[in-house]
This record gives sequence, structure tokens and C-alpha cells, in this order.
Amino acid sequence: MRHMLSRRIGALLLTLATLSLLAPGAALAAKTLGVVDSQRIVEEYPVAKDAQEQWQRYVRDLEREIGEKERALQRLVEEIESQKMLLGEDALNTRLRELDQQKAEYFRFREQADSRVQQEYQDKIGPIIDQVKTIAERIGKEEGFGIIIDSAAFTVLYLDPDVDLTNKILAALARGDRD
Repeated sequence: MRHMLSRRIGALLLTLATLSLLAPGAALAAKTLGVVDSQRIVEEYPVAKDAQEQWQRYVRDLEREIGEKERALQRLVEEIESQKMLLGEDALNTRLRELDQQKAEYFRFREQADSRVQQEYQDKIGPIIDQVKTIAERIGKEEGFGIIIDSAAFTVLYLDPDVDLTNKILAALARGDRD
């Protein structure tokens, strides 16, 4: 869901950026739109491909560990269910507390796993993304691009300040413009 929302926001930013480049004005008329396909970079740049594979291995290992914990939890549930009639009230309550404790540990682990996956992504892929952004910014400045976007991620890699219309929009809002 978060990925879908970021793609929609990215598509909106892309549309707004493209429209701003088409607006009249001498500074905007000379600017062009550049596109980078980060998916292709991951597929064709060996360093990125290796980093992506390492991150995916890490995710698979964590998923395997999560699966093991889920199966252990399920076995405990089945064990308690099968022994429920044989256990005394105190023993049953002890087993149910054990189950609650293991559930809590499982959910803590899942939360930590999500954070660990994000951190691992930043550690492995972040430097490559930074390198791509740096190169896109250099090319954008040297070759006169107004904006360079990543078509795979719907993100802006470079935006020339001359095509940023934020100050004009804020001024229009302050004046009370509605259209």
C-alpha cells in the first residue's frame, strides 16, 4: 500500500514537473526533460546488480526465519489445543501465557525485521542511488536539463531551480488566486 501511494505521488510529481517545463517563459523553454531507468541500471550495472542480489538474499533469509517462527507458534497452538482437556486449569493457564509470550516475541521480531530490511536496503542500495543522483545532477547542470526523473521509481533525481514554480504558486495563494 505504501509503495502504491509513493508511485501515485511520484506520478503526480512527474506530471507537475513535465507541465512546468511546458509552461511559457524564456528560462523554461530551453530546459528539457531527462529520464533515467533505475531498473535497467540494476539489471546492467554489475555493482548495483550485486547489491540488489545481496539485499534480496538478506530478505529471503529473514523471511525463512519468520516462517520458522510462525511454524513454531502454530505447533504450540496445536499442542495446547490437543492437550487442553488433559491439562489442569493452572497448567493450561501457564501454557496460554507461554503462547501469549511467544506471540508477543514473534510480533516484535516481525517489527524489527521490517526495520532491518529497510536498513539493509539503505546500506546496500543507498550508496548506488546517491551515486546515480550525483551523476544525474552533474549531467543535468552540464547539459541544461530542467528535470531528470527516474521512470522506474517515479522520483525526481535532479531539478533545476529555474523550473521550480513553488515561489510563484505561494505568491498566487497568498494573493488569494483560485485558478
